Amino acid sequence: MTSTDPTRPDGSLHTAGGYGPPGGGDYGAPPGGPFAGPPPGGGGFGAPPGGGFGPPPGGYGFGPPGGGFPPPGGPMMPGAGGDVNTTLPLVLSIVSIFCCGFGTILGIVGVVFALQASNAKKTGDLETARAKAKTSLIVAIVSMALGAIIDGAYGITALLG
Repeated sequence: MTSTDPTRPDGSLHTAGGYGPPGGGDYGAPPGGPFAGPPPGGGGFGAPPGGGFGPPPGGYGFGPPGGGFPPPGGPMMPGAGGDVNTTLPLVLSIVSIFCCGFGTILGIVGVVFALQASNAKKTGDLETARAKAKTSLIVAIVSMALGAIIDGAYGITALLG
């Protein structure tokens, strides 16, 4: 048997389904009890303790002194004389190996100097690395020039002869 009267015996209105607060709709004030209000004596954690390390030395700014530049004698940056290109002499020396005659011999010498430059760079000896790379580059260029002259002379004698 279904009742069509939406009122309950206590006089409150019964609604079927839906959302919202239950009948009455007033939740009331939060309950009191031992945790209501501030603790006795003012409560709270109070001010932080004194002490500490104080401000950073050299002022209140952040970062290294002098505007963020490393001090003299610091790490070298590429382009500022701190890097040695050992790849170009190595590549040119390998290419010059394929030239005829002295080109092959000087190409091998250039590869040896380029590898020595690379090893000196890895160990941090930049002056030796620069010197070996420069020597390797000069030997590779001379090797290719001599190879081109010898090949040219051989080609001319083959055509004329």
